[in-house]
Amino acid sequence: MKKFSCYRLPLYLVALAILSGCATSKVPLVYRPGAIVETFSSAVSLSISNGEQGMGASGYMLYKHPEQMRMIILTPFGTTLMEVFVMGGNITIVNPPSGKAFSGRIDELPAQGGLENWSHARWVMDLDQGGSYGSEGSIERLNRMGVKELITLKNGLVVAKRLANGDEVRYEDYVAIDGVPLATEIIMESTNGKRLRIKLNEPEVNTPLAPDAFTPRLDGISLYPLSVLQEK
Repeated sequence: MKKFSCYRLPLYLVALAILSGCATSKVPLVYRPGAIVETFSSAVSLSISNGEQGMGASGYMLYKHPEQMRMIILTPFGTTLMEVFVMGGNITIVNPPSGKAFSGRIDELPAQGGLENWSHARWVMDLDQGGSYGSEGSIERLNRMGVKELITLKNGLVVAKRLANGDEVRYEDYVAIDGVPLATEIIMESTNGKRLRIKLNEPEVNTPLAPDAFTPRLDGISLYPLSVLQEK
């Protein structure tokens, strides 16, 4: 049997490493240029952390372009713990266990207590058409709200947005559903150390949603102005 020369071993290992890298390299996502998420609905898992403290939950999320969102957060027993409705610059938070709801402008959210995680809801929902900009690199722009941001592109898709104060949102694990690109993992990190992660599970894209899907159901619920939370 012919012996394998020792001096050939390093070259063999290098070739093996190169081939392994090629085998595991991620194929760029193929999608329809100009396609946009008009609606989506999905089961979600959420995690919120602040330093060493954190919590997780599951629920459902509905979205309608450009600025409507409904998040249903469930208890471990499957009942509704909280619902968050966003429509443009307004937000309504419904807490069925307490029989209370709070509604007002997003900028009225308290700076502490966990609800501040929703202060960037409009910014996170400001989605772009696939291929709207160049395929790679970073671009500084004014977004729909007139706020300056730095966006990072990969394969023509926005994978990160960063505000002047350092707050950042990342869009990861893109999939193409009927040619429409959708990030199935959204991670928002604030300069104060707070982090919100939303993972979509088996999303449905651009399917009809009920006309009242984004209307809070307030039967038996006492409604208060959001400013009340600032006083607590």
